[in-house]
Amino acid sequence: MAGTRKTAVAVVLAALALTATACNDNGDSGKNAAPAAPTGAAAPTSAPPAAADAPSTGAKPVKLTPAVFLEQVTQKTAAAKSAKVDEVIAMGQVTMKGKGAISWADGLQGEIVMDLSGSPLATVLAPVTGGSTVPYRYTKDAMFMRLGGDAVDTFGGRHWLHYSTSDMAKASGGSSDQLKSADPVQGVRTLIAGGKVTEVGQETVNGKATTHYSGELSGDDMAGATGTGLTQDQLDQVKANLSAAGITSETIDVWVDDDKLVVKRIEQADTKAGALKATVSYSDYGTPVTTTAPDPSDTVELSELAKLDQGANG
Repeated sequence: MAGTRKTAVAVVLAALALTATACNDNGDSGKNAAPAAPTGAAAPTSAPPAAADAPSTGAKPVKLTPAVFLEQVTQKTAAAKSAKVDEVIAMGQVTMKGKGAISWADGLQGEIVMDLSGSPLATVLAPVTGGSTVPYRYTKDAMFMRLGGDAVDTFGGRHWLHYSTSDMAKASGGSSDQLKSADPVQGVRTLIAGGKVTEVGQETVNGKATTHYSGELSGDDMAGATGTGLTQDQLDQVKANLSAAGITSETIDVWVDDDKLVVKRIEQADTKAGALKATVSYSDYGTPVTTTAPDPSDTVELSELAKLDQGANG
């Protein structure tokens, strides 16, 4: 039982870290778009004023809908290609904090270190991770979780658990293509897709003037937004996964600065495991991100996790 518990929690931990950084969205809207001109946060949904030397027509600036403005935000943020991230994931009694940098220029790439201190998972996972912090490495085609403690001995000195795109697709109930595009505007795209976004108002977040947008999506809205490019069977699996997790709706909030860049994103939902809240803050857009996969001789395949059970019960 001890081995089974270690295996299960390790898999859950990896999946949660993936949830906070990968958007499970294969839409490439805005990837190649030129950066939009900055706009004032005080009136983000208003069209820019006419040039000073242009004749006045007496017409008032056109008010853009939140969805139209947020589509511009997806283009600007996607074009930035990378950022530093600071995330907090809470589910029931478990809280994890992560810091690092990611790039979405060519799939999800980067490194995040999750801190489990203060969470019951820190003790449960100690034989697998060797401590309260867990490094994750994302490459174009895979994700790797750093192993430690007893797990390294069990696997003959190897240090990285390998998740292929196929492994991650199975965990998310989608296709591997879903995982090839990841950027901070996932929440924005989902709000647009759901058609239920509202402008909350002006707020200062992380020292920046921002505009707050919010929306609540039903399970069908979430599946539809996630299911872009999926077959009907894959879309049905996404819906089944949401139902199995007890998720019937999700609230998404995003804060956008005066450069049309996402400063913070929060996604919340009730699940069978407890309330889920994932908060991610973004800074230093355009920061250099260089990530390489661990040497294959130093990696462990997901299918090998059963050895932990055998080692515990042997």
